[in-house]
Amino acid sequence: FRLIDFLPRKILVLDLDETLIHSHHDGVRVGVTVKPTGPPDFIVRVEIEKHPVRFFVYKRPHVDYFLETVRLKLFVHLN
Repeated sequence: FRLIDFLPRKILVLDLDETLIHSHHDGVRVGVTVKPTGPPDFIVRVEIEKHPVRFFVYKRPHVDYFLETVRLKLFVHLN
């Protein structure tokens, strides 16, 4: 047995929006937003004040690899 196996894991807290992903919606625009190029990684459909809104979500480059790597050593909490 290794001593490190008995130590508690540390917790890594990450902010989801604008850290791990970028998103924009197709609702009313306030200000100028830079849209990523290419298709979104996924689309989230919600209703805001009885109006359907789609959020186009783009993962940051290498986010999957990053999360897979850190989860081996840390507890990951997404905020």
